[in-house]
Amino acid sequence: MKIGGHFNGTGADVFICVGFVPDFVNIMNLEGTVELKIQWNKMMMGAAEVVEGIDTQIEVPTALTKGNGIMPYYGGETLTEAMQTSTGYGEGVYLKRDDWDYRHYSGNVNPGDAVAVDIDTWTLDTTADYTGHFNEDVNGDYIGEGSRICIDGKWYTIVALTAAQGEAADEVTLSNTVPSGNVLSISGKSGYKPIPVGQMTPAGFSISNATINVNDALISFECGTYDI
Repeated sequence: MKIGGHFNGTGADVFICVGFVPDFVNIMNLEGTVELKIQWNKMMMGAAEVVEGIDTQIEVPTALTKGNGIMPYYGGETLTEAMQTSTGYGEGVYLKRDDWDYRHYSGNVNPGDAVAVDIDTWTLDTTADYTGHFNEDVNGDYIGEGSRICIDGKWYTIVALTAAQGEAADEVTLSNTVPSGNVLSISGKSGYKPIPVGQMTPAGFSISNATINVNDALISFECGTYDI
């Protein structure tokens, strides 16, 4: 099994609850001009010097000792307010995958992120710039850079979109030149969201490294298990 995803950086310890205990995890900070990433696998747990992975930022590998990198998380904890210190979108300590479709008007579907009517149409404006617009603006609480968008059955990513925009020409930038079509779904920009207090946590992995996990930065990850 191998999966990938992204989340909004928290600047503190965070638990990414993917539903299983991974054998390997690679994370990367996608913001800024310097590539920041950590590589970890379960074999590293046999050496205290690299028990939580290797930080390869600025092409100078750094061994990550206990409390400074990635560790397996076995889940099974019922969250309290003391553990989950914030449940605001893009925040939180314990996060789970966000599969919600936010293209709806919040007056019809809650939570939704469209200003007045559902977003159902994409119009390509400038092919060379990958830019276009929707039939409605977004509030920007949930939809923005990092959101996945399904147009006519194919998935793309929103690269740039400012809150309170989206309806005027060239206000939305996608990852590809996408022909005008029907918008079928738009995911949340954070990818992962806080698990509500009172719920039990699934398994996953923890990150204890604020150099990579920078607050409000887009952080991507891939993780999985070995065949044996």
